Amino acid sequence: MYNLAKLYYPITANPAAAGEYLPGRLLQPYIRCYWGTGPSLPEKSADREPAGPQDEYATVETSAKLSTETIIPDSCMDIIWEWDDITGEAGGIFCGINDTSFEVGQDRLQGARQRFAIRFHFWAVHLFADEPLQEVLNAHVAVDDYFHTFRKELGEQLRNITTMAGRIAAAEGFLLRRLEQGGRSNDGMMNAVHQMLKSRGVVSAGELEHSSGLSSRQLERLFRRHIGLPPKKVADLVRFQNVWLELYRTPLYQGSQQDLAFTYGYSHQSHFINNFRKFAGRTPLAALDYANRR
Repeated sequence: MYNLAKLYYPITANPAAAGEYLPGRLLQPYIRCYWGTGPSLPEKSADREPAGPQDEYATVETSAKLSTETIIPDSCMDIIWEWDDITGEAGGIFCGINDTSFEVGQDRLQGARQRFAIRFHFWAVHLFADEPLQEVLNAHVAVDDYFHTFRKELGEQLRNITTMAGRIAAAEGFLLRRLEQGGRSNDGMMNAVHQMLKSRGVVSAGELEHSSGLSSRQLERLFRRHIGLPPKKVADLVRFQNVWLELYRTPLYQGSQQDLAFTYGYSHQSHFINNFRKFAGRTPLAALDYANRR
């Protein structure tokens, strides 16, 4: 697959405390990152260069110090696997693509409880799933609902691996095998995704039809089956994430929000702020305060 991650780098509400580990080169077109508990990895190797600009990552223990954490739509989907080293009890959830922000409590994962997670780019999840993804909008369901092969081939192994580096190596072996065994993406859908990312989410339905060679009805059916959302909503999330990355990386100056509103096709600054708040749960300035960037 062409590495679409070179065009798009979604981030969390507080990237400096996200505790993310980048995938190896072969999986960068599909996997946004890994995260979880356990000893930190050593310095990043050349094979784990980031797909886009970023701040230095903290380990996941940094974010675990917070009593609550804000989750914003990052357009990704996660498998989160947990287990107890003492009881052996294990299980996990699949978090589908979300279109609204929400708060989660931080349990600090003390004692014998461990966690390992894989965060997928939205266009790649279907390549690893065992079931179609029509019903994944804002879903938090058992991993087995969509990824029963994951439990059988990887989930049960993770509790016997004590380091983050070892867990990532096992996960990458599993994911690469799934790619070899699985099907392939629809070319028309992927051309539409490419156009969406290249335009930073500022794209019309007609442009998506032209780039894909498919009708709007065909595109909607493919997007809902493989991503769980219609193309227009996916483009909105891509636009929001590009706006948020620019805000996070660029110091504010007078008129900067107005510039962003113009660049990303909003009718006026109030439209920009209201649309941002719809996804982030905060105004742009409040979101920067939360991320300690203002």
